[in-house]
Amino acid sequence: MKIEALAQTIFDDILNHGGEVYIVGGTVRDEMMGYCDQHDVDVEVYHLSYNQLCTILQQYGHVNTFGQSFAIVQLDTLPHYDFALPRQEKKTGHKHQDFETFIDPDLPLEKAILRRDLTINALMYDYQHKKIIDLSGGLEDLHRHIIRCVDEKRFIEDPLRVLRVARFIAKLQFEVEPQTKALCRQMVEQHMLDNLSKERVYQEYSQILMTDMPSLGFQFLKDIGALPPYLQALTTTNQRLDFHPEGDVFTHTMLVIDVASHVKQKTDQPLWFMWSCLLHDIGKPLVTTEQGHAPLHNEAGVEVFQTVDFITSKKARQYIQTMIMYHMHLMNMSRHHARDISYLRLLKKIDGKVSMNDLIYISCCDKLGRGKVAQSQYDEFWIFIQDKQQRLGNQALPAIIDGHDLIENGFQNKQMFKKILEEAYDLQLQGYRKEKILRSLRKYEQG
Repeated sequence: MKIEALAQTIFDDILNHGGEVYIVGGTVRDEMMGYCDQHDVDVEVYHLSYNQLCTILQQYGHVNTFGQSFAIVQLDTLPHYDFALPRQEKKTGHKHQDFETFIDPDLPLEKAILRRDLTINALMYDYQHKKIIDLSGGLEDLHRHIIRCVDEKRFIEDPLRVLRVARFIAKLQFEVEPQTKALCRQMVEQHMLDNLSKERVYQEYSQILMTDMPSLGFQFLKDIGALPPYLQALTTTNQRLDFHPEGDVFTHTMLVIDVASHVKQKTDQPLWFMWSCLLHDIGKPLVTTEQGHAPLHNEAGVEVFQTVDFITSKKARQYIQTMIMYHMHLMNMSRHHARDISYLRLLKKIDGKVSMNDLIYISCCDKLGRGKVAQSQYDEFWIFIQDKQQRLGNQALPAIIDGHDLIENGFQNKQMFKKILEEAYDLQLQGYRKEKILRSLRKYEQG
């Protein structure tokens, strides 16, 4: 394995003091798969005490410790390396964090790997002997593209592992071994996932969405009954087959997020963009008719989005809500050959919330996430939108009338200012000059 020079120096020092060094977890897995992803390197140090490890590391930089309960140590000069002592864990409650930790520097490797979730994550790299140690069949599972738990009894102690399995399915595009899948379903049926914090659920969902095939992760959650209600409802909401030959809304959504995964880095907010694509049609179950029509499903989607409570960032919520509201506007404008003023009005509605660039991309992903797309319609959309962009730009026009103008012209009912300014701006888009706009607003209360 490729190891930084400073890390090698530290590892050699640990060996000279009687310790053993193993790189564990995802770093080893990705190395075996030829991935070049940069992430934290987990290092386990055996046969040294916590204090001995800290004493060695202090020679090479500032040591940050996370307490002897976890015995995890970081070094400021090696920010991507986590040093830890081998430990065992005992479940003490229902939550993901409810474990009591026991440090054992001399713990046998066979017992140490039992706390690992999956066999492909239980591989160890023996630094001294420069070899892989595989005590759970992880290499064979890697070769066969299989996701399998290490120890069934330990696996079910942590409900977060269900979402981690979904993430690795999406990231690696592997199959889940039947017994492991059955354990995940059992954990869902026993409502163990209800004990997960909103923050951890958001983190795992976000990581699924940022993979190349996010649909695989959500399809797994569907198969084991773990989808949240607003996504589960999509699975039984049918659409008009002439518009959506792929079938129900969930199938459509999965196609959309897979298309979106290939363009997300071209957007201004890749993660928020992926969340928007996942949630863009969550209003359809509320409004879909027996014939498969879904009138005003965008507005219904904004309503349903209020129940998605584990997205807490105000800016993220504003972005996603705006994308849900306007995700189909551009395609509709193209289809109906909308006038310039419709485009300018849309620029104003999304101003400061979502870029036109991102709205274009979700519109395209929504269009392409269907069982069949007419190339001519897609080409016509791009001709339409490029013409609007070239002539009208991508930013809302600055308003020529503001609150100061209203006050100077005698408007006193400040509670009406927002409505008045909205009308003033629309008159501006229609081509009216400032003086004529002010005359048109005389119907409102004046002093």
